[in-house]
Amino acid sequence: MHIRTKLTASYVVIGLVGCLTAVLVARQWIRGDFEDYVLRQEFREFRADLTDYAARHGGLDRALHEEPFSTFAAPLDATRQWQGQPFRFLVMDPDGTVLFPAGRYKAGDTVPGEVLADAEPVTVDGRTQALVAHTGLARLVREDANFLGMTDAALLGGAACAAVLAALLGSALAWRQGRPTCRLLESVRQACGEEGGAQCIEITSDDELGELAENYNLMSRELARCRFELSELAVIDPQTNLYNRRHFDEQARQFFESARRYEQPMSVMMGDLDHFRVLNDNFSREVGDMVLEKVAELFTRHTRKSDVVARYGGEEFVVLFTNTARDRAAIACENIRRAVEAYPWDEFHPGLKVTISMGLADNVDLDSAASMVSRADQYLSAAKAGGRNQVAGTE
Repeated sequence: MHIRTKLTASYVVIGLVGCLTAVLVARQWIRGDFEDYVLRQEFREFRADLTDYAARHGGLDRALHEEPFSTFAAPLDATRQWQGQPFRFLVMDPDGTVLFPAGRYKAGDTVPGEVLADAEPVTVDGRTQALVAHTGLARLVREDANFLGMTDAALLGGAACAAVLAALLGSALAWRQGRPTCRLLESVRQACGEEGGAQCIEITSDDELGELAENYNLMSRELARCRFELSELAVIDPQTNLYNRRHFDEQARQFFESARRYEQPMSVMMGDLDHFRVLNDNFSREVGDMVLEKVAELFTRHTRKSDVVARYGGEEFVVLFTNTARDRAAIACENIRRAVEAYPWDEFHPGLKVTISMGLADNVDLDSAASMVSRADQYLSAAKAGGRNQVAGTE
């Protein structure tokens, strides 16, 4: 997708989201304010009706015995043409006992103090006959609903016009901003498509794009110098020049999947230099580093180029024998073990001897390459327990 297209889409989306947000917020405000108005209006009407109801019968207690309030209010409600859910009112006597149930309160219940605090009194001849609180949603008459519908239609119409205008302005702005950017992008694409060292682009401009091109050329030359070093450092252990653990794990995962898919053999060896910490303590860490480097060289000498040899950590080494069954891998492991044992370590330090223990796994039926490495590590522990300087897992 071209950057001009992305810019256009971004501006259009931003405009549409802004319009939609404004419409939704405005609609919510309008409906909320209007329903609050209806709520207050209806509450006043209900309170007035209840006052008339009590006054007609000389008090609320007498009115409740002589005529149901629903019968008294039915002619009034019929003229109001209520729409939707009823707006309920909770009527209590001055002591807080529910007379007209609403919400979760039933007739005869005693409401808590916070409800009484929000209630408004109904008085007749200066005497408080009842307390009224409200619950539920406001009821809208047909005219109210029609008004809100026209308001919604007006808001949607305005939003549609604003969206069209946002799309046109966004397209024009994206085209103007995208032209020089596209030229720069095309130059970078052509430069990056070439193989070799530093890739430079030619853009003559006195603005930020010209400065960007100049700095890109400087950066490209510097990156070309660092690219090779970084590619090596990313996968190579600097001390032994073998692959590092991260690279080995990635290669093992890929070869394991291939071996499972094409039903090919694969073996993994994990080795650990015997008593290496004691070697460091007795002969110095400098000698230990020399031993690690020489062992890495022996590993490389006795494996194939297709095998993945890595330093797994500390004095641990791993080898992934690609397309190799256990018997062939066992021979290679034994050759490495013998080479380590037979090397003239006296040239590093008199009395120095180095051996290595190894574990070999070849079960590609395990669930992952990491499981094969773990299995090889288990065989390595068995080799150490069996006296060290041996290869376990060959049978």
